[in-house]
Amino acid sequence: MKRALPLIALIWLSTTTLYAQAPMPPAPKTTPYWNVDDIKAGMKGQGKSVIKGVKIETFDAEIIGVLRNISPGRDLILSRLSGMNLEKSGVIQGMSGSPVYINGKLLGAVAYAWQFGKDPIAGITPFSQMVEYAAAYERRDVAGDKDKPARIGLASPIVIDGRRFGEVVVSPDHQGPQPTAADGMWLVPLKTPVMTSGMSPRALNVLRERFGELGLVPMQGGAVSANIPAEERNIPLQAGGALSVALIMGDFDMSGIGTVTHIEGKRVYGFGHPFMGLGSCELPLMTGYTHTIFPRLSLSFKMGSPLKTVGVINADTSTCIAGWLDRQPDMLPIAMTVLREPEGKTYAYNVKVARLRSLLGPLVHAALSNGVDMEGNFPDEMSARVRCRIDIDGHEPLVLDDWFAGANLTGDRIPQMIYAPIGQMIQMVTNNPFENIRIKSVECSTDVVPVRRTADIESSELEIDTLAPGELLKAVVTLRTFKGAKQRVPLELKLPVDLPDGTYTALIGDELSNTRMDLRDNPHLGSPQNTQAQMQSLRMLIGAKRTTLVMRLPLSGGSGVALGGQTLPNLPASMVQILSSSKRTNAQTIFQAATVRAETNFVIQGADTLRFTVAKNKRVSGS
Repeated sequence: MKRALPLIALIWLSTTTLYAQAPMPPAPKTTPYWNVDDIKAGMKGQGKSVIKGVKIETFDAEIIGVLRNISPGRDLILSRLSGMNLEKSGVIQGMSGSPVYINGKLLGAVAYAWQFGKDPIAGITPFSQMVEYAAAYERRDVAGDKDKPARIGLASPIVIDGRRFGEVVVSPDHQGPQPTAADGMWLVPLKTPVMTSGMSPRALNVLRERFGELGLVPMQGGAVSANIPAEERNIPLQAGGALSVALIMGDFDMSGIGTVTHIEGKRVYGFGHPFMGLGSCELPLMTGYTHTIFPRLSLSFKMGSPLKTVGVINADTSTCIAGWLDRQPDMLPIAMTVLREPEGKTYAYNVKVARLRSLLGPLVHAALSNGVDMEGNFPDEMSARVRCRIDIDGHEPLVLDDWFAGANLTGDRIPQMIYAPIGQMIQMVTNNPFENIRIKSVECSTDVVPVRRTADIESSELEIDTLAPGELLKAVVTLRTFKGAKQRVPLELKLPVDLPDGTYTALIGDELSNTRMDLRDNPHLGSPQNTQAQMQSLRMLIGAKRTTLVMRLPLSGGSGVALGGQTLPNLPASMVQILSSSKRTNAQTIFQAATVRAETNFVIQGADTLRFTVAKNKRVSGS
């Protein structure tokens, strides 16, 4: 007979059995990149970048220190670079993203520079934070202090160029105060060269101011030569190689140039700082070719060109850009033609533009301006007919057909002026606060004639200046055409049968000016509260022709109200007054005007007024 085991022994056996069967804790996961906590001053490593062509070269990096919390959750590694002629050129704009390794393990990306130091002092964005922010699609760091330069104290002072520094100032972007040589060590994100091929300086001016705020440097470059070997033209994307991000591609192109930091499977990381701080985005990811380094006293920059689209950049964060290989970007196609008289030859261009919510209008404006600008200078006296169709998902297209001419339409300003309304309209559609609207395509044709087709309103007169309600207000407008004969245009406007007695003023001008007054008088259209109202106001603006002469008679008193984006027209005057005066309804009064139009062959310039009297029981003939 077996003896029973004591209870404590049973408990001990059960416990040891469970312990024996329990899985061992997983081993700590090793990563192919450094943790910032493990970085110490004096560590040395190597970096990779391209100086010429597609050949990746190496440079040396010595760690000076770690700058903690340059913004919430972000650190920066201060390093002295050498080799690859950096002692002479300094840190190069276009090196953004160049990977730095210590003992073969990835540290991060060259991203910041001190432009007034003789030594090539760089700020390296830790790769661990590049991965973290790209995964989160962060648009910015944290609201509040994000745009303020951070002053970071060093654990121990350092001596550079014979000067002693105990702290470093780090700018999170390019919109803060601009440092000077007297400000000490001040690191700023490396600017991104935006190289163009086939684009004129005048087209670039459309974007220059906005690009400057974003840390982009637009400049003219050139396309890759046809005699580049196929193995270079088709080189795969690789760490340390050139990375191009296209904004415009096709018959002419525009792309930002930087460097690949790391590729993990099909995931690509680069730059080490934002491209434009877009957050989630969709931009063409391209390989690139470096032509040369352009030396400057402040910061030199790479001059390069895009080679081949290999994927999509879908994250533009405060620490890097990131994307995926083997994906196709969704771009906005633009087709344009330019006909110049008297040559009678038509030029056609096709490009695709990146769908950037904040920049789509200016990019389209620049592309259209460049299309017409590529055909050389314009005559001092000229006119342009612009026809444009904008197709939009889920909405009727927006169509413009109008003439542009005038004393201001000369020289360098011509392309910018005639396409500004199109760029502004596209930006209004893109930035509308009501819904996400996708523009499918833009088609534009421009006819340029070497004649200034303008006419100034010289005078206007009434046939009779005292009328009864319901009669015809008859006027003749004298137009003084540019270097041509005067023309007299008759206008007849039927007065409302219920028009009260009194003195009235009719306005003479072009149709665009009249439409702007219509929008002012209809607040639900001038300040739309929904997509339908916005589209209606845009169609009114785009449909108004500068060549149409208009006589406008504003009618006294409101005819209705706009309430919460809805219109209540043709209300009794008493109801309009009650609703408009009530603060609780937030109603806005709608005003009406009677108008008559006359088509001309000239862009109308100037304005005039006509005063007349309405009397029910009296008529006086004008002299």
